[in-house]
Amino acid sequence: MPDPAPARPYDHDSTVVGMLQSLIVAFVLAMTFRGFVVEGFVIPTGSMAPTLLGQHLRIHSEQTGWDFPVGYDARLNNPRFGRISLGNVVDPMLGPEYPLAGVSRQQARTRMGDRILVVKNLYRFFDPSRFDVIVFKNPTDPNGAAGNYIKRLIGLPNESIWLVDGDVFAGSAENPSDFDSYEIQRKPEHIQRAVWQPVFHSDYLPAHPESMDVFYRGVPWQGEGWETEGRRRYRCETAEPTVLRWDEDVRSIDDWAPYNMLTPVAARRRFPVNDLRVAAAVVPDEDGLEMVFRLKVRGYEYEYTIRGAAARLRMRPLGEDGEPATEDGQGPAGEFTIKPLRAGEPADVEFWHVDQAMAIFIGGKRVAYYEYDWRPAQRLRNAAGTDDDLDALAALNHTRPAELEWEFRGSPVTLHRVRLDRDLFYRPDRLTEHAQKNPPSEDFGDVVVPRNYACGTHPENLAILGPDHFFMLGDNSAASSDSRLWGNPHPLTAVQIDPSPFVVHRKLLLGKAWGVYFPAPLPITEGGKSIIPDFGRLRFIR
Repeated sequence: MPDPAPARPYDHDSTVVGMLQSLIVAFVLAMTFRGFVVEGFVIPTGSMAPTLLGQHLRIHSEQTGWDFPVGYDARLNNPRFGRISLGNVVDPMLGPEYPLAGVSRQQARTRMGDRILVVKNLYRFFDPSRFDVIVFKNPTDPNGAAGNYIKRLIGLPNESIWLVDGDVFAGSAENPSDFDSYEIQRKPEHIQRAVWQPVFHSDYLPAHPESMDVFYRGVPWQGEGWETEGRRRYRCETAEPTVLRWDEDVRSIDDWAPYNMLTPVAARRRFPVNDLRVAAAVVPDEDGLEMVFRLKVRGYEYEYTIRGAAARLRMRPLGEDGEPATEDGQGPAGEFTIKPLRAGEPADVEFWHVDQAMAIFIGGKRVAYYEYDWRPAQRLRNAAGTDDDLDALAALNHTRPAELEWEFRGSPVTLHRVRLDRDLFYRPDRLTEHAQKNPPSEDFGDVVVPRNYACGTHPENLAILGPDHFFMLGDNSAASSDSRLWGNPHPLTAVQIDPSPFVVHRKLLLGKAWGVYFPAPLPITEGGKSIIPDFGRLRFIR
């Protein structure tokens, strides 16, 4: 039997060299991937809240059980106190008039901003799409601590943008004064669902309203024959016609953002918001339930009907009798075939009025849809209810509160998870003195804007975009430094890239925000490093 081959000596040096080579190759690949494909960023502020969260407090309401984020103020983070005095904290499900009795340190622990993944260099090969969430270099401070910004893309190259009553209208940059050419810009459904902001939810009722510091005025939905007060489910025992109505005196529907409740912007003027979603799980006792939801706003009545196997959408001017008609007066907006509501079977029903469109969803599926195409002048006049001069209306930017009523007939019915949500609202703010007097260099003059109207909010200061310009806005409009308010760019941006005020040049785009991979991490100890992510908020960014 031949002798076995002698074992090769162990070459320790070769193994170490090989391992080092592998590590170097892995490091180079990782850095290449980070530099050119995907990179992580931290959200520093709340300008995109609640879509993306900066450093904040996560608060739990003992009254309703609602968990919610609130923008963080470093002055509140004092470890000497076992209890933080947060007198301005209110429960968002009750409204801004109802302060919480007290918030303990455990209830208000500090969380860091969301960690997000950004697909870099994507826009070298593809054009950005409206409503993308984009990371870019801040044109007013490209090299500072706030050099990287994240906002939602609202305006595209060669467009003129006008923000009217909270919505986005786009015209041509070649003829920005042709106001009749401006068209509403509607969000895709998946984005709209991501940006709805809760105003009311029937599952979150005060456990002890008698202990509140402010008299509790009850739930905003009320109606004869309905049991709603103090109940998570709403019940009507009759098959005769009954109506639930929203009481604006109990809860106003405006652009108040709970995230800002501890910041100075909380005291700013609020604007009524009339782009809404009303939804509930509807359970009829018998077949044959009929529902009519009516929204009265902007001088019109918007009617949503579900009757048997048909759904119908119609609108008509307020005060006019007869059959509701479309805006052009040509008759009903249309009827759509649906699956009838069945006795004892819950149906998730949603009524949408957003971006000048009406829709009915049942079970998450859109079953009826209708668009109307008002131009900015008509939108302003209808919102204000007057025919005043267009400049004056744009400066006022006033909208009357909505009236909501929900009629039922044909069967006793129970409603679960009754909700009302509002859309994003882009505010018509004014420019600061700094934005007006910040010339980028001696070669460029100040921005000159009559009456300091924020860019894109008035016909005297529309956002007129060039072939490589983009208009960016934050979802948290009241607390966002964005294209409305920047003014002139930094001298470095002006000289090396573009001196145009208020816009983001294509060369400043870094990439598209793709997903939240490390949501709002929580430190183990107060003031320690944040290492525990909120895995329940892992998500794609819409």
